[in-house]
Amino acid sequence: MKKYRLKVQNDIIYLFILLAITEFFSYLVLNTRGLALTITGGLGILLLETWFIRTFRLYSGKKISKYSDVIVRISLKERFFSYFVLPLLFYIAILAFIYFNRNVLLGHFVVGICMVLFLILFLNVKSSLNKIYSVANATRAIFDFVCITILYLLTNIFVRVGLSMWIFALVLFVTTLVLLLFSLKLHKKLGFVEILISQLSAIFITCITVIFWSTNIFVIPLVAALAFYLVISIWNIRFAGKIHLVDYILPFLYVVLALILILTI
Repeated sequence: MKKYRLKVQNDIIYLFILLAITEFFSYLVLNTRGLALTITGGLGILLLETWFIRTFRLYSGKKISKYSDVIVRISLKERFFSYFVLPLLFYIAILAFIYFNRNVLLGHFVVGICMVLFLILFLNVKSSLNKIYSVANATRAIFDFVCITILYLLTNIFVRVGLSMWIFALVLFVTTLVLLLFSLKLHKKLGFVEILISQLSAIFITCITVIFWSTNIFVIPLVAALAFYLVISIWNIRFAGKIHLVDYILPFLYVVLALILILTI
């Protein structure tokens, strides 16, 4: 128990250092430009990747039994994207959001939420590494939320840089499709039919988001994130083998209630 507590403390230390670097990056965005921003962002990326590399090196092997010295190791190739590329994209999306965002309070709030998500991701990745042949279900859920957050952050950026509606729709479609394909890859469901469904789902998410194009810049990213959540939720219900209609209705109700709340605030 004491050893486990020490491991969690190490993760929290990593997280606080990452938070400090990210907040310093936010400070530099408001006060300076150039090399300092690049160096600070690079330090954050280096720290994040160092955690994942160190964790994978320490926990990717497991003895087949307590009576044997034979060690089974997790394939780096199989989990490279989920353990190294996706967290990198997530952090870069955070930095890009901070760079283009001019609402200081919103920036601090988003950074705080993302750091909590990183902590949960850290703990679940360690737990998942104990699953030699599969990714833990809880970790899949965390990766889904990471994808939703990435889409929210990137959609914020697309809106703030002043893209036209059609260019915005095209960029959003491509971004959404990539994230949906990753989700399928994580569930090991990446076949021809699934790719086709991903394309249709990306079109659906893009169309729903564009409908709210005339609203303010805070609503559009939230609508995109909600539509993405709806698609991912339905997929996860289907992957779990559930067939009851009520299981599929609940995500729709959650999204409708959230949308009503967003539009009335």
